[in-house]
Amino acid sequence: MQRDDTMRARLAGGRMTDASRLVSLWERALAAPEWSGPKLWVHGDLHPANLLFGTSGRLEAVIDFGDLTAGDPATDLATAWLTFGPEGRCVFRAEIEARMPVDAATWERARGWALVIASAVVEAAGTRGPLGQVAAYALDQLVSPAD
Repeated sequence: MQRDDTMRARLAGGRMTDASRLVSLWERALAAPEWSGPKLWVHGDLHPANLLFGTSGRLEAVIDFGDLTAGDPATDLATAWLTFGPEGRCVFRAEIEARMPVDAATWERARGWALVIASAVVEAAGTRGPLGQVAAYALDQLVSPAD
């Protein structure tokens, strides 16, 4: 993956808690087979700050399509760790898998993408503020023993 050097530098930089566990997660993501299916439309930056929910709690809109591209669906499946806790992630995964086949390698790459996104935010902005809090939460979810 093209981001390997950058990710290893981030993980060694001292700003990530549980860095050794995150390195292990990163290596599993790198070892997962690449996406071999057709390129699919992906948002590319699917995290809670780009999701608008109504008062009922239902998703009403997805915003900020600046990273819209076609490629590996694992990019957007990273929201499983960026957005949800263990119970919500289980529901999310079940809903996705009811609509399309998702193999274990895709979920491993999705975890890697969640790490890429969350670590980029922590590197740039720390863990304070709304987006920093999302990143810190995601990093905690990535090393959660629930998965």
